[in-house]
Amino acid sequence: MALSGDIVTLRRTDLFSGFSDEQLRLIAFTVTRLSLQEGEMLFGEDTDSLGAYLVESGTLTLEAAGRSAGIAGAGSLLAEAALISPVPHRVSAVASEPAVLLLIRRDQFLRLIEEYPDIAQEMDRRLRRNFSEMVSALSAVKTRLSDF
Repeated sequence: MALSGDIVTLRRTDLFSGFSDEQLRLIAFTVTRLSLQEGEMLFGEDTDSLGAYLVESGTLTLEAAGRSAGIAGAGSLLAEAALISPVPHRVSAVASEPAVLLLIRRDQFLRLIEEYPDIAQEMDRRLRRNFSEMVSALSAVKTRLSDF
């Protein structure tokens, strides 16, 4: 039952939404389920990443340099880049209520995409698209700020 629930959770996330049932099943096998209580830290700012975290339920408060950096609720994917690269966390994440998360460990995910090139190709396409969208959004912010 947990595997099918993890597949549903993965499918609801933009990054994995277009994957086939079989691809999602393979990814779900790499997932570790985590539970946090209110006030419990998921990870700290500048700490080493293990992979990406998908919030299944609950809410996490994000902070950077002691300032609010937003919140992450159900469906949020944290540390997406950590799926493929050992980047440090740019924010800290603390549960503001009980939360359940899926950890997609980088080491296991990289093995998976080595064995299944179709998953690797789809991830590459989606990560490139997400990066391009982020750069476009930053350019728009830069343009707005230059008007001041």
